[in-house]
Amino acid sequence: MVSRQDVPGFHGAGMGRVGATSREAAPDRPHQHDDQPPGAHPLGDQEILVLAWFSASSMQDPEVRARLWAAWGMCPRHSLGFVAVEASIYHGWLFAPAILYEDLMERAAGALEPRRVNGRWRTIAALQPSEPCLLCADGLTAAAQAPATAASLVGAARDLAPLRGLAAVLRPHWQPWVCGRCSGSGGPLRCRPHLIADLTARSAVDLAVQRATVQELVCHLHAYARSFGWATRGTESDADRAALLGAIGWCGGWELILRYLI
Repeated sequence: MVSRQDVPGFHGAGMGRVGATSREAAPDRPHQHDDQPPGAHPLGDQEILVLAWFSASSMQDPEVRARLWAAWGMCPRHSLGFVAVEASIYHGWLFAPAILYEDLMERAAGALEPRRVNGRWRTIAALQPSEPCLLCADGLTAAAQAPATAASLVGAARDLAPLRGLAAVLRPHWQPWVCGRCSGSGGPLRCRPHLIADLTARSAVDLAVQRATVQELVCHLHAYARSFGWATRGTESDADRAALLGAIGWCGGWELILRYLI
């Protein structure tokens, strides 16, 4: 049986602690991720193994939570991989991602509050990350191999079917939240990276529509996170559950969600 100490790249509370240079966050650009073939799992074996331990250990550490906050979660590939691994291991019990993205979408709501002075540029600054993805900063890539002793755990966590099934059932609820530029539909909604790009380019963006969408996601995520309590178990709606995918797509972009889950 593999333990946390046997996992290369897993550093417990200091996970992802690297030098100052590699921790500098570049401005977000849409669709910056490792290229993966359609249908394949977005993560490599070592990344799956690290994320299999993540919610039960590193994510509880205040430094790690602060870095996730500063980076708007993880990069698109590791964000999707995180929720996919959680869905596989915990049979759809997505408590850790729900708590993380409830926190991030509350931050998003604050970032999109109207500003009277230099509103556009202050909004752009509020939406930019100040840290890189902590898994990327730790050097984890799709090519990294896991120890042979972890083969059983990695095999179980690699299954995309639970998350794909959940996405299929909830699709009528999350589809209206998809970024119009990620999907190519031309719709008015924007994910955070495309919102930054449009604001920077001074493209026409209806910020009132973006605020309303973020507030809707926050409300649903509040209800979803609350449903994990013993006294409130089972109180979530399908729209509440779908808001987790909506939040992941908003924070990092929808391209990989659309590629791997549909």
